[in-house]
Amino acid sequence: MACGNNYSFKQNAQHIFQYSEGISMENIKLFNIGWLVAMLIVFSGFQHTVVAGNIHSIEESTRNEQGNPLGMPMLKGDVWQTMSHDSKIAFVWGFGHVVTVEGALMNEYPNLKRESFVTKTIEGMRGIPMNEVVEKIDNYYKLNPKDIDHPVIHVIWKIIIKPNIKTGIAGNPFVQ
Repeated sequence: MACGNNYSFKQNAQHIFQYSEGISMENIKLFNIGWLVAMLIVFSGFQHTVVAGNIHSIEESTRNEQGNPLGMPMLKGDVWQTMSHDSKIAFVWGFGHVVTVEGALMNEYPNLKRESFVTKTIEGMRGIPMNEVVEKIDNYYKLNPKDIDHPVIHVIWKIIIKPNIKTGIAGNPFVQ
């Protein structure tokens, strides 16, 4: 599948469901359940630190890789700056797919719907092309070299998502 780099997250969702035609409902449900479990594992710890509204707690929790349920290191600015443009697009695209699948599950299963990191990401990044996301992250690290050890997800939240949403996770007001 040849894809340009200017797909928005909404277009990604359309592609995911377009290719699911002809797949049995049972396989789709198993796939959705798998993604749900993965998302709950990945975002449960991150959501907790964001709800607290304390940016320092986010940074502290992401520095301690032992507390990461998947055992995978957080992508931070030092590595981001060494990545090719295509690798950065792949990261943003993967992030967008995870968020898109979780959002689709919330739409399919209303009891899962809540004001989470995922719903705030969907709200805050709606319609923003992937190239623009990469450009904003690149510019942030260039203008803030002291933040090189901050996770890329934290930067996305700070400069892209948060300015485009009215309330924080779980409807909490933002802590200044």
